[in-house]
Amino acid sequence: MFRYTILLSVMLGSLIASMSTQASHLTTMHSFCSLPDGSRCLDGETPASRLVEVGSELYGTAATGGSASRGTLFRISTAGTFTLLHAFCQETYCSDGAGPGNYLSRGPSGAVYGITAAGGTADSGTIFKLSKDGTFSVVYKFCSEARCVDGIQPVSVLFGGEGNLFGTTTSGGRHGGGTAFEIDTHGAFRVLYDFCAKDGCADGASPGALVRGRDGNFYGTTLAGGANHAGTVFRMTPGGKVTVLYSFCETARCLGGEQPAAMLVEGPNGDFYGTTTQRGANRSGAIFEISPAGVFRTLHSFCIDAKCSDGANPVDGLVLAKDGTFYGTASGGGRFNYGVVFHMTATGRYSVAYNFCSLHGCFDGADPAISPIFGSDGLLYGVTASGGINTGDGTVYRLVP
Repeated sequence: MFRYTILLSVMLGSLIASMSTQASHLTTMHSFCSLPDGSRCLDGETPASRLVEVGSELYGTAATGGSASRGTLFRISTAGTFTLLHAFCQETYCSDGAGPGNYLSRGPSGAVYGITAAGGTADSGTIFKLSKDGTFSVVYKFCSEARCVDGIQPVSVLFGGEGNLFGTTTSGGRHGGGTAFEIDTHGAFRVLYDFCAKDGCADGASPGALVRGRDGNFYGTTLAGGANHAGTVFRMTPGGKVTVLYSFCETARCLGGEQPAAMLVEGPNGDFYGTTTQRGANRSGAIFEISPAGVFRTLHSFCIDAKCSDGANPVDGLVLAKDGTFYGTASGGGRFNYGVVFHMTATGRYSVAYNFCSLHGCFDGADPAISPIFGSDGLLYGVTASGGINTGDGTVYRLVP
């Protein structure tokens, strides 16, 4: 395991803080490529996952960079101490995985689980585990079964109430449209559902990350398929029975949006909230609400003016605040056209909380494709895919909501 610690300089942190032009409520905690090695950024480049908090530490991944340029797994304290935990593709044929993705999950005994989109068997992705003591291991390698019926390119994993892992893959499976799967506490893998099982992929294809509702069922979206070939919202029982709740693009102009790509979040009212990357009233994505019975409404369509000052094309979903409101990010638009963090009430009242690239050279970060999380201290912690004080390879930030 390749491991070292980077301590951010007090002088550099003071410089960034002094340059803030936006109410000084965003702090850049780490700028990637802080350890360059020739053409490589040993600490990682292009952070790719929501952070997950374990104790007082935050864990995340970078999609590229590291000693093999295939991504890293890192930890950062709320004080800004950065620790590289694993550089991917350290083993022959990247059997430990490559290209880690979004949505890390906290497991039993302080372990952290995640996925890689590549590496493993046939370069089809892996599930990995980082134990509390820092031991890295591979839980499962996809395309381990003939014709990749177990799936290709996992999206995420989460723990169910039974202690089993549940997740999805974007492709592979018996019909090529992706899978939903379960891994039990003994490590046994089984496919719960094969997407694109119905004519015209009416049940959806390329599923995104799952979330477990308070009713015990799983809810998610598909990027494609559905009655209008624009994606779906679905419900899945723990046993694998899938019901399509909504097919996007029901209207001629797709006012409700299309191509949902992110994890849903359950609101206090029991409805689920999410985003679409495309369409909506202004063709730049939308935020929606859907009930477990399939009642759908659009809450916000992005790009409300010529400059898209409210943001555009959200890639990730929403996070729920303690007061029942939501935060999220749009990777484009905003005052400087480098993305925003936004705030929205449950009724759809929308406002921009932060415009990225407020500092000269985008030292505060740019392209916030991944949504932040709430730490136990009530502050937002997130990453940007580019910007920062080094070579523009992304940042970790803290934001006062």
